Amino acid sequence: MNVHRSQKASRSRTRSEKRGSKTVEQQPQLTLFTLPKPFTDPLVSQIQMNAIQSWMRLAPAAEVILFGDDFGIDQAAKKVGAIYGGPIRRNKFGTPLLSDAFAKAHELARTDVLMYSNSDIIFQHDVMRAVEQINQQPEFERFVAFGRRHDLKVDRPLNLTTDQDRKWLLQQIERRARRSSIVCKEYFIFRRGIFLTIPDFAVGRGNWDNWMIYHARSQGIPVINATDMIMALHQCHGYKHLKTSRLGCYVTCPEARENQRLAGGRHLVRGSCGTYRMTSRGILPIRRAAWNVDFWRHLGSFSKMILQMPFER
Repeated sequence: MNVHRSQKASRSRTRSEKRGSKTVEQQPQLTLFTLPKPFTDPLVSQIQMNAIQSWMRLAPAAEVILFGDDFGIDQAAKKVGAIYGGPIRRNKFGTPLLSDAFAKAHELARTDVLMYSNSDIIFQHDVMRAVEQINQQPEFERFVAFGRRHDLKVDRPLNLTTDQDRKWLLQQIERRARRSSIVCKEYFIFRRGIFLTIPDFAVGRGNWDNWMIYHARSQGIPVINATDMIMALHQCHGYKHLKTSRLGCYVTCPEARENQRLAGGRHLVRGSCGTYRMTSRGILPIRRAAWNVDFWRHLGSFSKMILQMPFER
């Protein structure tokens, strides 16, 4: 496996403090991994760098792995100090397979908790607070957590180490960010081993994310909806890199339909709802979780999204 850890990465993820004659390393608590798009389009590159650099701010509590051999991915890893995880197997269309990324993330991760995210999502430190909250409760020895995203157009490169950019982003979130449909899951946090083996889903196409929740629930694994406690900020973008609409990308294209076949269906309802909810009062069981009330409660936003999809390019 072609893997490198830059010197900058080692410094950011392996900070240590000296105690007498001994050096004690601060080990990460979370491994966050992704499959970025090629860094060829300027807007895509800006969006991905905004996202990945926000993840690097979680160090040393988190380590970050970038997978894939598309243009610019290894250079991006070097630039921000992330781990470069090497190339990923592809399907017949040339699209990277999530199954290979999840398996290799298990090989490289130094932590018991892993997190997959799409590469256009900005995260802040509430991610680590959520992981700590889950780890404090023994009933979540096994778990999967997920969340909906907030959509926001971000038209500038961000440096979230500066007060100016953090303040600007907060103002934009308060004024313009909109919570997406319940079916729009942008990340999965899970205990090591749960998704060691998954079907050969194509990244960036439909149906696989619903399978993740459906599968965990079918195995009796607690599924935690962390939407209210983790701000997953999705930077809006088009779909011209696929020469199709959003509908084609997630529903009608051959790869989306192959994902659906591998998943054994779309699983829209059961695959959109958790069995627990993360709140400021703790992680609470969802009453009548088997009825999937959350999906039906948000059916309006889902229907609106479906009506918009054919026109979004």
